[in-house]
Formats: sequence, structure tokens, C-alpha cells
Amino acid sequence: MSQHKLTEVAKIAVRYVNTTNRLIFLTGKAGSGKTTLLRYIINNTYKNVAVAAPTGIAAINAKGVTLHSLLQLPFGTFIPEDNAVDFSRTSEQINTPKTFLQQFKMYGNKRQIIRNLELLIIDEVSMLRADILDCMDLILRMVRKNPEPFGGLQIMFIGDLNQLPPVIRQHEWQYLNRYYKTGYFFEALALQKTDMVYIELDKIFRQSDPEFTSILNRLRDNHLSETDIEKLNQHYEEGVEESPKEGYINITTHNRKADLINEKALKSLEAEERGYKAEIEGDFPENMFPIPEKLNFKIGAQVMFIKNDNSGEARYFNGKIGEISEMNEDTIKVKLKNPKDEVIVERYEWMNQRYSLDKSTNELQEKWLGTFKQFPLKLAWAITVHKSQGLTFEKAILDLSDSFAPGQMYVALSRLTGLEGLILSKPISNIPFELDKSLRQFEDNKKDNDTLNQKLESDRKAFVFNTIRETFDFQSLMKELNIHLGSFNKAENRSLKQKYADWTREKKEQLEEINKVGLKFQSSLAHYEAKEEYLSDLAERVNSAEEYFKPKVKDLYDAFKAHLIDTSNQSKVKAYLKELESITEQLKSKLLQISKTAMLVTAASENRILSKKDLYKSSTFEEAKIDSKEKKKKVKKDKTPTAEISFKHYKEGLNIEEIATKRELVPGTILGHLAKYIESGDIDATDLIDATKLDQICQVMALAEVKGSADVKARLGDEFTYNEIKIAWGHFRRENLKEAT
Repeated sequence: MSQHKLTEVAKIAVRYVNTTNRLIFLTGKAGSGKTTLLRYIINNTYKNVAVAAPTGIAAINAKGVTLHSLLQLPFGTFIPEDNAVDFSRTSEQINTPKTFLQQFKMYGNKRQIIRNLELLIIDEVSMLRADILDCMDLILRMVRKNPEPFGGLQIMFIGDLNQLPPVIRQHEWQYLNRYYKTGYFFEALALQKTDMVYIELDKIFRQSDPEFTSILNRLRDNHLSETDIEKLNQHYEEGVEESPKEGYINITTHNRKADLINEKALKSLEAEERGYKAEIEGDFPENMFPIPEKLNFKIGAQVMFIKNDNSGEARYFNGKIGEISEMNEDTIKVKLKNPKDEVIVERYEWMNQRYSLDKSTNELQEKWLGTFKQFPLKLAWAITVHKSQGLTFEKAILDLSDSFAPGQMYVALSRLTGLEGLILSKPISNIPFELDKSLRQFEDNKKDNDTLNQKLESDRKAFVFNTIRETFDFQSLMKELNIHLGSFNKAENRSLKQKYADWTREKKEQLEEINKVGLKFQSSLAHYEAKEEYLSDLAERVNSAEEYFKPKVKDLYDAFKAHLIDTSNQSKVKAYLKELESITEQLKSKLLQISKTAMLVTAASENRILSKKDLYKSSTFEEAKIDSKEKKKKVKKDKTPTAEISFKHYKEGLNIEEIATKRELVPGTILGHLAKYIESGDIDATDLIDATKLDQICQVMALAEVKGSADVKARLGDEFTYNEIKIAWGHFRRENLKEAT
């Protein structure tokens, strides 16, 4: 999506991201281009950005990470008040701020990522619960050492709240209903302390039928009329579910029903069945698989694409239906109906990643963890409403009976491009759905474009001046250096560190002078802030400040860096070196911050948005990159396989949680590593799971019709976790191997 193709509302959203620090809720009806705009923002922001989602599959589809892995969120219920639960009377998994912080550990690298983050985009926010968002607020305030909501981090929430709501079980709601009216994210207590900009994309790209679009809009707003229901019921066909209808997909409420329809239709084809197993490399947990690990197809099978055509030819899209005409080992040929064409499909690569910090520039970068390669195809005689979210169908058979909630009905209908491709297997009854008052009140926060643009100007001004003040505030550096100097308390002949006390005092005096001028500069900003037309003069003033402060901070940075190198080969100075490293890193961060702020204000004065390309062209960032490359030449990369590293830590006595924290991975990934060693016999499964539970899981695994972990979990219920099932698979495979030999 290029700038000239953005709608006016989309342009406002982009400007709010790049020129303010406001919390933003970006929504839009199904097919309004939310995901496309998400990708555009990521590619066109100068900010350090991370993308996350509430679930593993949503994270993979958004090309991001899960919120749980990014912020080390706890599982279970979070109650935003201490002393609200009698833990002796409940076995539920519950956290309060106090109990959570008692066991919360986040290592240095992850903390640096969170502190340097400038924009967090949360996709599929309709699935994010209010209590989890309040826990995020707690973590961000603590890690970023900032008392503002979410530690001062800008968050963009993306999703359609009229689709499927967050899941809260009854036993959880009995604790949460004292704090929240509903489970929606906007009920979070942290959001009650701040304003959020509500932006709704207004152009529908999926539906071109104006009559159908109007019906969908009224359904979304719960204003469906008698005429609308009559119009929809004209598409009812009695007995349509009895046999497959070519080119149509059934949208159902339950997984089992969809599976049965697909299995029955596939079985009815006379052609030979062929299986395709996914190619998995590195870390890619099963709960994040975007598609089943093994796909079974036949020639003549009706399939749908689950990804858009990335060749640039736009031959198919996410949800496009076709029929398999040829199958080979590395390719599958799919015949399309409209337009009439045959497409050769190759395996698609999904990536599991995490964020790391480029220490040379303090910029976030994506780090590869693993890949999942599989054909982006699924059997398409049927699909559930839940799994249809985000897909587009030209033809579908829908069961919109009374069992549907309003969100489900809207999701199901809005998958279609028009009324022409709609068939109802049951007529819609005229039963009004109960409106969610909280949701409607929240939607009243939506403003028109003129109001958004007016507010944008004042928000941009506040952001620019706050950024300048933070940049030329040297108080935290002064505090760090004072703490460092205060630790020089031993006699010179007893401490190697002590002989550098005079050198450190000299550096403190230099920083005090910088700080004194910095305070005067901050005071002078009020003059520019009072002006209506301020940007041109302000840019000139900030560029002058950059010319003054940068060389002085650079001198200090160079001095500390050289001193760090000189003392690094001496013994008994480990703690001293750690303090030096911290101060050196802070000085480098301040240098980068000064350059970035000067470029930001200059770009604003020229009425353009700063880009990553601008940043990387600057001399400060280029020098930092060169410095980093020289360091990397001296450091030999550890090529030990990732599973082996986890196993080594396990043998050292660390438990699963400790290994996960140390390696900045989720516990499920660590268990995936250790499962290999359970299978090889190096670890006994009963060291990680109760023997009775292990036996119960293995009994289910032994059933011939069991297809994978999801199937095992469905049969066992909520008493068993995916992590326990992962351990059991290693044991089960080992026992089978013993029997075979």
C-alpha cells in the first residue's frame, strides 16, 4: 500500500502513530483493510515497533509475537488489586499485582528491548481481556521505570470488537466482575486513566455490493430490520447441507461439524489420497502451527487458500476457493473458477520470531527462531466461524440459526463479497440480540475526520516538546554516575577500582556542566511552546542544541569506552566493569537520542514524516554500526543447537521456568526442546509430569484415530495442559520405539 492509495482516515492513523505518543484504537468493518494498514505502518515508521497478538496463530498471521512471550505475562486470571483473594480457598490460577511481582523475573536483554520500544501494535484486540491488559500495564510501568499508563509506551490496538469477544470462563468472571463491566480490553483500569484516540476505517474493500454492505453495517450496529431479514432469507435453500455444492464452503459453529463435512467429502472422491507433512526448522511450537502439520488431499478436492498471492499477480487471496487438479511432491496445481485459471502452489514459509535489540543503534530487530513450511491450502467444504475470521469467500453456505451470537452472525456474513454468493441452510429468525451497552458506549468515542485532524495538531505539539525535554534531560545519567561514584569507598591499596576515583570525579564535573546547560535549554522551550507557528524556529534551536551537546556527550562516551577497554583485562574488577558498561551504554543511547530528536523536529518543520532510512543515513547511527561490526569480529558466535543449550541448563539444575526466563523463550518452547531428550532417554518424563497423568495422556495417544496434540487436548479436557501433552509425546514415542525394537 503506497501513500497515495491510503484513504483519508488511514492517513490520519499513520500521522497519529508517527507524530504523537497517543494510545490508538484502530477499527473498521470486516474487509476495511486493517491488516494492510498494519503492514504499511510497520514499513513506514521511524519508531522502534513490535507487533504482538493475544494468541499464537494470530501472532504468526500478524508476523509478530505473542503478548505472553513479549512481556512474560502469567497464565490464568489477573486481579488488579492485592488482598482480594483468599488463596487458601481456591485452586484457580490467579495473580494479583503483589503475587505476580514476587515471582516475576525479566533478564537484562529483554528489559532493554521493552525500555527501547516506542510503539507496540496489538492485533486482533477483540480477543484481549481487560485483566490481561492491566497486567501488561503493571509490567510496562515497572520495567520502563515510568509511572504513566503502560510505562509511557504508545500502543496501537487493532481489531473489530463486533466480531468474536474475549473468552472468560464463569469461574474467572466471579473474580473479575468486581472490577470490569465486561471482558473487553477497553474496560482495563489502566485505560480509564488516559484518553485513547478512536479511529475507524470507513472504506470497505471486501464487499462491492452496496445493498449487502448496508445490511452488514446495520447488523454490526444491531439495527437489523424486518426488511433486511426478509432479504437475507430469500437466500435460504432447504436441504442444501445434504451434499457438497461445488464452489461453496459451509461456515459452521463447531470444529467437529466442519471436520465431519470435510472428511465425508474427501472420502467420497475416488482418487488416491496423498499426505503432505510440514517442514519444520528450529523452534516452532505446535500451538502456533498456522495449519495442520499433515495435510491430506485428493485430486478433485475443494480447497481454499489461507494466504494471499505474494507473487504480485494477485491470482488468489486468503479464502479463495479452488479445486486440486494435480499433485506432485513439491507443488500442487489448483484450478480456480473465477477467473478460470490454474495456479501452481508451492510451500509457504511461516516464521516464528522474537525481537532483539541491536545494541549499536538501540533499534529493535526481528530474530529468527524457526520456520514452518507447508502448502497454504485447507480442505474447503467447511470451516468454523472462528477460523473464518480474516478470510474472504465469494460463495458460502451459512447456518445462521438462533444458536449464533450477534458477533458470530456478523463474522460469518461479512466473509462474503456479496449477497449473490450467499446460501442459508436455515432461515434467520427475527430474534433481537441483546446489545452490549459498554461496547456501544465505547463506540461513541469515535470522532469525525475534522475533529481528529484538529486534535492531531495539539497532540503533535505536545509530543514534540515532550520528546525534546526528555532528550536534553541528563538527570538519570547524573543519578547513575553519582551512584557509581558513591561506591568508591575502599582504601586505594585494597581496591583496584579506588585508584580511578579522581578520573571518575573529573567525568562527573563534565557531566554536571552538560546538565546545567541542559536545564537552561529546557527552560527556553516555553518561549517556542507559546507560539502558534513554532516549528521552523524550534527546528533551528534544536539543531543548535545538537551541535552543542553532541560533541560533549561524545567526548564522555569515548572516554568511558576507552577506560572500559583498558580495564577489561584486569582481575577482580567484574562489578566495576559492569557499572562502566551501564554508564557507557547510557551515554551511547543519549547520543543516538539527540540525533534522532533533531531529525524528528527537522522533519516536522518540513511537514514530512521521519523514516528509518533517514535515521540510518545519519552520521551518529553509521558510526554506531561501524563500532558494532568491529566488536562482532572479535566475538565468536556460539553455534550450539538451541535444544542442546536448554538441555545443558536443565542438567545444571534449572527448572523449566528458569530456563525460559534465562533464554528469553516461553516455557512451551523449552519443553519442546526437552521432549527430544525424553524421547532419547536422557530425561525421564516423570521428572516433569505426574506419572498418573502421563499414563492417562499416553492411553489417549494410543488411539488410532488421534491426529495430534489438539485432538489429545480436546479428548482430555482443561485438566491437562499442552505442555504436559508435549512431554507425554516424547515419552510415548520412546515407548513405541522400544516395542518396535
